[in-house]
Amino acid sequence: MTTYRGETPEYLDCSLNSLLVCQTCKPDQLVLVVDGPIPDELDRVIKDYKNRFTDIIDVIYSPVNQGQSKASAIGFEYLRNELFARMDSDDVCVENRFERQLQIFETHKEVSVVGGWIAEFDTDPSSPHSLRVVPELHNDIIKMFRKRNPINNMTVMMTKTEVVKAGGYGRDTVNEDYSLYAHMWVNGSVFYNIQDVLCNVRVGNNMVGRRNDFRIYKDWRKDQKYLRENKKHSRLTAFISNFRCFCFVITPVWIKKLLYKSVLRKKNESGKK
Repeated sequence: MTTYRGETPEYLDCSLNSLLVCQTCKPDQLVLVVDGPIPDELDRVIKDYKNRFTDIIDVIYSPVNQGQSKASAIGFEYLRNELFARMDSDDVCVENRFERQLQIFETHKEVSVVGGWIAEFDTDPSSPHSLRVVPELHNDIIKMFRKRNPINNMTVMMTKTEVVKAGGYGRDTVNEDYSLYAHMWVNGSVFYNIQDVLCNVRVGNNMVGRRNDFRIYKDWRKDQKYLRENKKHSRLTAFISNFRCFCFVITPVWIKKLLYKSVLRKKNESGKK
């Protein structure tokens, strides 16, 4: 997990509680990278959990803000285990997330990445309004790579060895999650998504507006070129994928919101949390 000065103390507290207190299968290490100077209120939350979970939490303070990508690369170096999970500092895990992911690794030895669905909420984690549903099996996950990221990054548990083989974290791209999984695919990693919600995700803070960043398209093109050069995409597939990304980036925010509501997300009608 990484955090920075813009995080809300209450959000971080809720996130850490879901990881360290509420899990049916608790982690034996949490690496928390503090990316640059933070307010005292946020630091008090971190120190409180560090005092309560001294042997579990490793807190790494970066003197300057470097961005999530480089902060993740710093934290990656402190991992003690072969299996590790990702988490955003304002999201909330479901209580059996780790237990279910470990079961997949135990029964599917070929798998390197286990993710799942997310339930999106605005203010209350217990009242999500939409789901980001991703396919279960590897072949279907690969098909989705042509359109968008088939892995919900804040839900993943992965093998450290496979991440290292794919070049690790710290990439110079705004699409680091997609880029990492694309490189893992080329290197032979096998993906699996649990067909249930593993994480409740906060989607405020102008999430849709940030999708207007033209760097998303430029970096997307680099990944499609990489996949084409490694014979994972045809030239036509890469062209169509790039065109779709370009159209999405230049689409006005109000249209993006409609797309998220009607196409890219599934309405949460089941009451899942």
